[in-house]
Amino acid sequence: MNVDQQHQPHTGDEPLYAWHTFQLCGGVEGSGPSGTCRAEHTARACLEAALQAAAAHSGDAYSWGQLSRVSADVDLPFHLWARDPVAWAEPGPSATVTWRPGAAPRPQ
Repeated sequence: MNVDQQHQPHTGDEPLYAWHTFQLCGGVEGSGPSGTCRAEHTARACLEAALQAAAAHSGDAYSWGQLSRVSADVDLPFHLWARDPVAWAEPGPSATVTWRPGAAPRPQ
C-alpha cells in the first residue's frame, strides 16, 4: 500500500519508509498488511492503524509491527531492499500503540 504518492516518480535519493505487521498465535508466526511511504509520519500512521485493527479482530494473537527506512532498488523485489530499522510498535491499552526504537525482538 503506497498511501502518500504525490504522482511523482521516486528518485532513489529520498528515503522511503517500509512498515510491516506480524502476528503470533498458537506458536505460529504470520505476516499481515505492509506498505511503503515517502514520509515517516505517514508510515507510522499506517502501521498504527493496521495494529489497532489487528488488536480489535485477532482475539488472543500477539501483534507487532516494524518501521524501517529502506533503500529502493528497482532491480530487486521489495522484500530484498536494504532496511534500516527505525522503530517497532505493538498495541497498547485502550486502543493505543506503544513505540520503541530499533528492531523488534523476535517473539518467544
